[in-house]
Formats: sequence, structure tokens, C-alpha cells
Amino acid sequence: MKSQRLAEEAAKMYVEGMAVEAVAKQLGVAYRTARKAIRAGGIEFRDPSQRLVGRTRPDRRVVTNA
Repeated sequence: MKSQRLAEEAAKMYVEGMAVEAVAKQLGVAYRTARKAIRAGGIEFRDPSQRLVGRTRPDRRVVTNA
């Protein structure tokens, strides 16, 4: 019962936009436990590579002349 409640809470926080690390800290559990709880809640993890989409700085691009 406790693990089900943990999974529900972790999944809710993750869906609301919190990072796994923040969920773990908020619930007072290890990172691995938070990941397992989120997965047990039926949630798929966000693609970490998508964090940088649209966040590149065009003014900092390096132009190389071959």
C-alpha cells in the first residue's frame, strides 16, 4: 500500500514537471527509488535530449571555414 501511494505521488510530481532528482528529494527517497516509483505509476520518462531543443544560442555558434 505504501509503495502504491509513493508511486502515485512521484508520478504526479514528475508529470507536473519536476525532475526525478527533485521528486526523490521531496519524497525523501533515493534517486533510484524515485525512478522506480515513477515507472510504477505508469509514466514514461521524458527524453533528456529534448531539454536543449530551442535553447542553443545562435550568437555563440562557432563558424569554421574549411
